[in-house]
Amino acid sequence: MKKQSHVFLFVFTLLAVVAVAASVVVRVYLEEAEGRKAARDSFSRLCTVLAPVRTASDLAAPAIREGLLRYYRESPNVLLVSVYERGSGVRWRIPARSDYLPERQNSSFIPQPDYPIQSAFLLASALPADVTGKLAVDGLYVILPQVKVFGILRDAGLALAALIFVLACFLLGQSIADRKKPRPAGAEARGAETGSRADEAGTEASKEEAMMPLSEESPYSAPTDEDFEVPSLSEEPDDGMQGTADSPAALHAGSAAAGGEAAPGGLFSPLSGLGWESYLEHRLDAELSRAASFEQDLSLLFIRGAGLSPGQADYGITARAIADFFSFRDLAFERGPDGFAVIMPNMDADHGLRMAEEFRRKLNQAFTGNRDRQGGPLLAMGLSSRAGRLVDSARVCQEADIALRKAASDTESHIMAFRPDPDRYRLYLAAKGI
Repeated sequence: MKKQSHVFLFVFTLLAVVAVAASVVVRVYLEEAEGRKAARDSFSRLCTVLAPVRTASDLAAPAIREGLLRYYRESPNVLLVSVYERGSGVRWRIPARSDYLPERQNSSFIPQPDYPIQSAFLLASALPADVTGKLAVDGLYVILPQVKVFGILRDAGLALAALIFVLACFLLGQSIADRKKPRPAGAEARGAETGSRADEAGTEASKEEAMMPLSEESPYSAPTDEDFEVPSLSEEPDDGMQGTADSPAALHAGSAAAGGEAAPGGLFSPLSGLGWESYLEHRLDAELSRAASFEQDLSLLFIRGAGLSPGQADYGITARAIADFFSFRDLAFERGPDGFAVIMPNMDADHGLRMAEEFRRKLNQAFTGNRDRQGGPLLAMGLSSRAGRLVDSARVCQEADIALRKAASDTESHIMAFRPDPDRYRLYLAAKGI
């Protein structure tokens, strides 16, 4: 939708809403004015009926009473008519009992009716034929009936509903028109060229990032080894950690060979019920891009169990526990013949460590029925996070793998998180012009 269409739609909607509100105000004002005029005309007729009354005793005359009753029946806008004598209180009123004239006002010097001023109108006048000058009449009239107010608000609501319907139809039609609009010639070529340039730039940035040394700070989790130095990305893992440094393709080949599967089929592996390892980096890249777009954090957890192997009962129990605990089955993957990887969106390293610790307790329960480590595989867990950086999957995987190797050598927690330095990382990228 073009910008002009947005402006037109906004102006039209604003004017329509203002017009509906103005119509309510104008109609209420006109109804009130008409009600006041009708009340004055009706009160004039009432004064005509009471014109022969000279004293309070004349109100008992049959002709006067009959005229007043006829007037009350023929005037639907009348709420109360009361004739009173100053100093003595009410002498006659219709209806006999009225909520608009409380009992305590019957003997008042000048009775004061109680009524809502927004919808009722009180008129008063002295009787012209009264020789004593003390007789007066009050007439209370409704000027804004509830039925008319309801009609005004009902019409305004219908108008707003019609406006919403028109806007919905307009937006739907505009959306359909935009989808059917042919793409300008050459746009696809330009888009492909732009995408190719972006891929080249991303490749160069990845190469520069791979050369940057990692933070020298110690891991997050307690207990920590203050003398521990995190090796740079260029270092090769020791012989004991050989499985974690292999490429994803090699690890998946080992897993496939152990389970008798030659290549991924479908979204999930039949060995574990989790995602294939070859899908990990592609999905991690997509989740990192989404997290960067919404300025959210993201953590990657690597899990490795001593003695785990596809086809064993411990392997299946661990895989099912991962799928149940981390909820998002499509974000959990196999990793080598004895490990797993879990992507945890919108979660920083501290939260990720707590989740890893809680998962270990849940897994122990699955194996032993209690929270003690009695039976089942001994798991090592390493974690890294985006931490506000623009990184790719390869770097986050390497950081998590370094944390995993450190966790495997730890004698107590077996859970470690790599601590990146976002400020140092940004300064490095700025110095390289990335």
